[in-house]
Amino acid sequence: MEPARDKRLCAVHLFLIKDGKVLVEKRKNREYCDGQLDVIASHLEHGETVYDAVVRTAKKEVNIDVKKEDIKPIQIMHQNSEPNEYINYFFITTNYTGELRNNEPQFCEYIDWVDFKYPIDNMIDYINEAIRIYLDDPTIMITSYGFDTEKSL
Repeated sequence: MEPARDKRLCAVHLFLIKDGKVLVEKRKNREYCDGQLDVIASHLEHGETVYDAVVRTAKKEVNIDVKKEDIKPIQIMHQNSEPNEYINYFFITTNYTGELRNNEPQFCEYIDWVDFKYPIDNMIDYINEAIRIYLDDPTIMITSYGFDTEKSL
């Protein structure tokens, strides 16, 4: 009999950029990283592609429409955050339609535009790391975070 296979959680993250700034959300009433800044992000749902997840999440969280063809994948990060490991898919876009609005005030204190730089104060650590890597060298597509022995490729 084969050994049980480990299952990873998967999430998508969108860097929505406008005039050199990225849209952030301040998390509230969250078990993980409560009170810290995040970007548009969500777990993948069963049967959903990463592109569909970004489109769904942008509409659900901040009331905007993004098109699959307008979101560019920029990084896949294998993240170790005990007790779970994640595969995070990072995307970037400057194109969207609709009026930005905090659609989840029960989980998000506010949304705001901040300079797209590294580091962003109070940003979740692994997202800050994804920003650093992207800004330093946007050709690096596969990274890891939270592992003592592995560095970004």
